[in-house]
Amino acid sequence: MDMRADPRRVAFALTHGVAAPRDRVWAALSEVGHLTQWGAPAGAQMRAASLSFHLGGRFLYTIERPNAPPRCGRWVYRDIIEAVRLVFVASLLDASGGVTRHPRVPHWPRYVHHTLELADVAGDTELRLCSRPIHASEAEICAFEDGHDRLRRDALDAWARLEAYLAGEIEIQTEQESHHASRTLFVVPR
Repeated sequence: MDMRADPRRVAFALTHGVAAPRDRVWAALSEVGHLTQWGAPAGAQMRAASLSFHLGGRFLYTIERPNAPPRCGRWVYRDIIEAVRLVFVASLLDASGGVTRHPRVPHWPRYVHHTLELADVAGDTELRLCSRPIHASEAEICAFEDGHDRLRRDALDAWARLEAYLAGEIEIQTEQESHHASRTLFVVPR
């Protein structure tokens, strides 16, 4: 499958500074014990099923919210340059591990290509995100473009949680709490 980003449209792009050294930010992006601590939206929990952090590897996770069905997802790593760049394709998964549609945005792209670059800026870390749909229909591209404001809010919220986590302001779950429910929510795809 060709996983190159769709060049037909301008991608979503966002730059943000995080008050932490780049090696600590990288660890929070690349280690499952860190990702599950800050990776879920406010009021939700992230449970990791697995993380294979290498080229071609996958991060499989579940987001759990009170009074809502769990939402499973997958990142497939396409490029990793330690503490410099992380490239992955994100998709939502159904209960059997197959790629599925967003439950509230039916034309949201099933595959979104993300490039996240990290740079040192005055002792802090600058995050540079560029995202675009791939293998997308015209309706999916339009839904992605229409969702740029939401993407901006979600990314800024996630990075605020990342910064709070790195500053010790987020209560840390034990590994058992972090991994508890995910094994039974979906079948890990091959």
